[in-house]
Amino acid sequence: MSDEFIIKQNDTLPTLTAVLRNASGTVADLTNCTITFKMGSEIATKTSAAATITNAIGGGVSYQWTASDTDTAGIYLGEFEVVKPTGLKETFPNSEPFRVIVRQDFL
Repeated sequence: MSDEFIIKQNDTLPTLTAVLRNASGTVADLTNCTITFKMGSEIATKTSAAATITNAIGGGVSYQWTASDTDTAGIYLGEFEVVKPTGLKETFPNSEPFRVIVRQDFL
């Protein structure tokens, strides 16, 4: 997973994709898990919505942007929340969220 994702204001492509790895670098097994993509600032959540598992054994996930996700230019923090079949929860990346930059649309 990259430390940064850049998208233009009001765009819904490209899709955000990632391979989730735990703190030791091992790919997360997402079999029978549910995934939520969360984005916001340290004080407010802008987005909290279901993400798609694209490769359960390989830790692959994607998130398809909606218009309200990118309607406001700014620098946000992003992360994926994984709920295991046991009900236990783990957030990726484990240490720090990645940056999502929504660049202003000038035209």
